[in-house]
Amino acid sequence: MLFPLSLMSISVSLIVIILCCYFMARFRHIYDKIKIPLAIFTVIAGLILYTIGYIQTDSSDQFGIFSAAFRALFSTCRIFILESDFSDLNENVINNGVYTFSLSLVHVLGSLLTIMTILSAFGIKFISRLKLFFGNSQQTYVFLGFNEESLNLIKSLKNGGKSRCFIVVESLQDGEEDGDLLLKLREDRFILIDTVWQDLTSIKKIHIPKRLLNRELHIFALSVDEGKNARTILTLLKQVQMDRMNEEKIKFYVNTSDESAEKYFEIINKEKNTDFEVKTFSIPDITARQLFETYPIHDYLPLDTESAKALSGFTIFIAGLGSVGIEVLRKSIYLGQFEGGDYRAIITDGEMNKKKGYLFNKYPGLKNNYKIENYEAMPGSEEFYQTLGNNINTINYIVIALGNDKLNIEAAIEIQRLVNRYRTDKNPIIAVHIKDNEDYEHLEKSALLPDVRFFGRCSDIFTENIIVNEIMDSMARKMNALYNRLYNVEPADNWRDLDVFTKESNRSAASNITTKLRLLNLEMREKTDEENRTPVNLSEYLTGERFENLSKQEHLRWNAFHFASGWVTWILDQTGDAQKAKDIKNRRHACLVSWEELEEVTQRFNQVPSYQQLDRQQVKNIPMIIEHAGYEVYERN
Repeated sequence: MLFPLSLMSISVSLIVIILCCYFMARFRHIYDKIKIPLAIFTVIAGLILYTIGYIQTDSSDQFGIFSAAFRALFSTCRIFILESDFSDLNENVINNGVYTFSLSLVHVLGSLLTIMTILSAFGIKFISRLKLFFGNSQQTYVFLGFNEESLNLIKSLKNGGKSRCFIVVESLQDGEEDGDLLLKLREDRFILIDTVWQDLTSIKKIHIPKRLLNRELHIFALSVDEGKNARTILTLLKQVQMDRMNEEKIKFYVNTSDESAEKYFEIINKEKNTDFEVKTFSIPDITARQLFETYPIHDYLPLDTESAKALSGFTIFIAGLGSVGIEVLRKSIYLGQFEGGDYRAIITDGEMNKKKGYLFNKYPGLKNNYKIENYEAMPGSEEFYQTLGNNINTINYIVIALGNDKLNIEAAIEIQRLVNRYRTDKNPIIAVHIKDNEDYEHLEKSALLPDVRFFGRCSDIFTENIIVNEIMDSMARKMNALYNRLYNVEPADNWRDLDVFTKESNRSAASNITTKLRLLNLEMREKTDEENRTPVNLSEYLTGERFENLSKQEHLRWNAFHFASGWVTWILDQTGDAQKAKDIKNRRHACLVSWEELEEVTQRFNQVPSYQQLDRQQVKNIPMIIEHAGYEVYERN
């Protein structure tokens, strides 16, 4: 045996096994890469060393080196079953310190390889439990269900920090450990909990160590079955309330388009007097968000940065009024508001007469306050190309979202031809909604489609910046606190008590900061010691005409966000004896008027400070919000 059976040998063996368990738990990905080269090295080194030792021992053997090599092969194989033929070697080599150390090292490597191979053979479930046992991360991300969405978000989150633990809760069928997705996730160092996630009734059923539960915990339900997502998170939310877990440390993220689910989460929190944060989103919502974050509207509009105004109106052409098309329209309305230019949307769809009724019934404020032209036409029809051709020189932004990748690409190719034929100045962006990138990736950089950009791919929308987006939440939270101070609300930071709409309103205002900076020819960047440029004093830019125009732009954006969220103007004659300017129950607000009309609303409700002053204060607070998020402002190159 390699070691005589004794207390010492047993202790050493246990220590080696524990070290191997730790290594497999923390560095399984490294083991997968080095195990074959290391095994080859161990075999070759063992053959060489044992052959040298046996040649000295069998010097009288007529077969010489061949006999020694054969014996060495047998002894090398015994290395991997924790056996040693060290005592059979020639005394001369045994007494050689370098030789003895080299052979001992080879045996240690062989032992480690054997133990780790055995551990690996137990499967991914066993390795996952080892990772949980040895894990010491500061942030834990739990994914209920395993799919491409989870895979992409894990990859994105992994790039954001090393002290993060990723747990996937999914029930595996026989043979699924070798599935393509799981093989990919092994490379990304995830932890698999083999449990039916839809049946979870408590986070503690996952058996996460208490030290991890007491740290930052993010729980995601990203399945395509939106109903199961909402029901499971609702069950877990009720249980964490009963278990009195730390409200500040746990966040839930739910893929659902059901607006009633958002309200129900709020109701449960209020009933139990808790404020666990639940962020809901839908695929169309994050698809449109990713589009405008990647290709912001202000990059496709002529701007006067001396006065913080647009030099022309903004016109968007949307082909397809499905779920994605509606979200693109909504977000383009409140992201496309600029002092100095009006918003205009041109929408085409093969079933427009059926869909526009739903659109304007759900968002009645859009019809009366914005120029939205709709045409019942599909790409390929004469009316479609006639509509596009008649407006091609005024369109800034084209979005194709027909619900089918192939149709979207075909339409993009034809629209690019039309743009090349008739456009006389800077071409508009042609944004194409694509779900599966593999078949069309080569087209994105094609010289034939210079203006085409893809959006909505799974790898684009399931990212930390889109789904988690803690920096934006931090800015929105600070914005809300500063606003509360104007009204002496205590505590000023009441973020977790806010309803979903108010949080989204603050997030919208925070995300629009980049647009306001662009109107000043500025940009913000995260603070680093490597930045060569000198940051500017943003407050010096927020004066005079520019400050006033940014304040007006903020009011335009605020109006648009409310109209695009289903609110309408509360006409002063209908406010009766109301004490506040907003009617939350019926989604009406008296401030949904032009900048000039705000004075009359201020007088009606005796508002101090005035509603115009509130918009100005929102702009004045931007430097503090940016600093709070850890950013600095620089002039654009």
